[in-house]
This record gives sequence, structure tokens and C-alpha cells, in this order.
Amino acid sequence: MTNAYPEILTLIQAAEMLQITQRTLQRIVKKGEVPGRQVGGQWRFERDQLREMVRGEWSPARTSEIGDSLVEKESLRLGVEIPETLHDLQQAAVRRLRTSAETHPDEA
Repeated sequence: MTNAYPEILTLIQAAEMLQITQRTLQRIVKKGEVPGRQVGGQWRFERDQLREMVRGEWSPARTSEIGDSLVEKESLRLGVEIPETLHDLQQAAVRRLRTSAETHPDEA
């Protein structure tokens, strides 16, 4: 039997594979009940992780152990430097927190 779906799925493909609506998939992935990542504002899902989830073999803790392989694969496919972008976002968040703490020291 050949795989009907590619290794990396879009929101539409993942919802179709799981036989649920796109809206339901967005809701449960945001709650951490389904493995998925946003890449450039678009949701991406690893086919094998979705299969593991359906079989009851997936857990959020296991996904964090695996790391950001999905982000790495998709960034290579798209030809973008996502790790650098994420690093830049993290640095900006740290700067905002420091500024907030300096501006409002009694709230820290």
C-alpha cells in the first residue's frame, strides 16, 4: 500500500486524513492535543506523528523530545531560515520583557 499523503501535511490534508473539519483540527492543535507546528503562519503536520496520535502512541512530551524536526524539514523545503527567525523573535520577546520590567518594576 502506498502512502496517500506526503510526509509533511497542510492543515487541509491533515484534517482530511483524520476525517475531521479544519476548524476542529485548528482548535485541538492549539490545545496541544494534536502534534503540529506553525511554519510561516501556516500549520504543518507530520504524517507519521498523526498516525501515532490516532494509535494512542503520541504524547506532547514525546513531541518535545523529538524537537523541531518538522520545522527543520519544512524550512529546508521552503528554503527559509526559520531557526534564525525564531531566535530573532525570542530575542525580541526578551527585550520586551526587560523593558516592561524596567518600566513597571512593581509588577515583576
